[in-house]
Amino acid sequence: MEWCRKSYTFFKEQSADRASGIRIIPLIKAAKAGAGDEDTWIQYMPANSLRELAGAELPQGYAKAFEAQVPLIETQLFLPYLQQQLVDKGVSFVQREITDLDGISQEYDIVVNCTGLGARELCNDATIFAVKGQVALLEPGYPDHIFLDNQTPSYIVPRKDATIVGGTYEEHNYDAHTVEEDLQQVLAKAYHIMPALRERKIIGSWAGLRPFRQSVRLERESNIIHNYGHGGSGFTLSFGCAEEVASLV
Repeated sequence: MEWCRKSYTFFKEQSADRASGIRIIPLIKAAKAGAGDEDTWIQYMPANSLRELAGAELPQGYAKAFEAQVPLIETQLFLPYLQQQLVDKGVSFVQREITDLDGISQEYDIVVNCTGLGARELCNDATIFAVKGQVALLEPGYPDHIFLDNQTPSYIVPRKDATIVGGTYEEHNYDAHTVEEDLQQVLAKAYHIMPALRERKIIGSWAGLRPFRQSVRLERESNIIHNYGHGGSGFTLSFGCAEEVASLV
């Protein structure tokens, strides 16, 4: 959770630069009765950044909800922005296939292994596996906040290029293609939560593979620093993990 706190602080600072593609907006995190959702995340939120909702404020069908102020990272804007910052500092980007960490570790003083699912083969780590996620894309403009229900799971994220509606959580599924039946189920859940979404045009869909591991592997092994297994929390943990990686160099 400390990684989460440090990442939050970093993204909040970056949100001051509009070019970063990061803005602070409300998140409503909701749970249904008996869902067993845990609230330990609350203690890691900055002071005065969240409140519990009650009565008519609760989303339809939910027994408990919190509203928090969080960074929304427009990845299609932030990643090019971040890359340009690194280029400006003299960082070179080289695309090549890596089949052996030992070989590349002899070419450089330090190697940071952020290979995600690739670590299954590169590190012979059978504990990391894919969790497939599918989302539908609706025309942008609604809603004005993020919605999250971890148990269903359902999430609605209002990006500038599309409203992302998810999702699925399919362990050990390595097929990175969308399935129409699954997308219809995802949309049905979202329409129940926010009926006004029915009026938004469907403009696309995505499927991706989250590199899940029971715990993130972040440790140094000779001159290789492993940093993988973040599942669907890559951005949430990113700069907290990066700070720890830097401390191991």
